[in-house]
Amino acid sequence: MERRSMPVCFTEKQYKMIEEYAKRNGMLNASQALEKLLSE
Repeated sequence: MERRSMPVCFTEKQYKMIEEYAKRNGMLNASQALEKLLSE
């Protein structure tokens, strides 16, 4: 996995949505969800 150097900011509501997506797809945290979404 490549290291990303650009910070990404979300509102609290957006972050909650990403956490929900991660839980539904068997991921451990929002970071894993973001990596998956960025790779698509």
